[in-house]
Amino acid sequence: MTTLKDKIIEAGFADHILTDVDLNTMLDGTTAVRYGLVNKALKKEEIITIRRGLYLLADKYRQKKLSKFFLASRIAPHSYISLESALSYHGWIPEQVKTVTSVLACGRTKKFVTSFGEFAFYQLPVNEYEFLTGVVRVEEIADEPFLLASPLRALVDYVYIKKIDWQGIRYLTEGLRIEIKQLMQINRNDFFEIKKIYRSKRVLHFLDNLKQEIEK
Repeated sequence: MTTLKDKIIEAGFADHILTDVDLNTMLDGTTAVRYGLVNKALKKEEIITIRRGLYLLADKYRQKKLSKFFLASRIAPHSYISLESALSYHGWIPEQVKTVTSVLACGRTKKFVTSFGEFAFYQLPVNEYEFLTGVVRVEEIADEPFLLASPLRALVDYVYIKKIDWQGIRYLTEGLRIEIKQLMQINRNDFFEIKKIYRSKRVLHFLDNLKQEIEK
């Protein structure tokens, strides 16, 4: 009998993230039969559950390593990489971040612990049509795109989520260990663009003070 793992490989989906719909399309028979095949594959660890309704073939059957940032985009569609993960990606903070941090367009803040690591998704209110301001599409690996916040957008998202009040430039250079030369690369247009996004007085005050500091 052909197993689910074999069907996935034969279909050319060995390196794809699969949904319940994808699996149902591949499998014949009744709902009970399909459910049984999926459960058998899970017990034999031939496929892995990322979250409910989302699956991946086990590493030993895959041809390439999966990008965690791409995986985050599939765990929670309509999200982008931000906060510590984006700051680390851009080289603004020196630490390697264990949890992949993202911002959601809608829905509640949520966290997932998977065999690929931890993923945290934060929801924050923004002005209408500004959710993707300061966000770009990145595709480091073919067919594995993800959305990524600019350094300033990631920093200000961090300020909002962590409820950080302006404490002077030393908080950024000593607390977060962001180098002053990186902050000096922020230009007036960056501030103007990012300031349009938020409603929070705390965030707007933070941006105004940061702008004043680097323009001295």
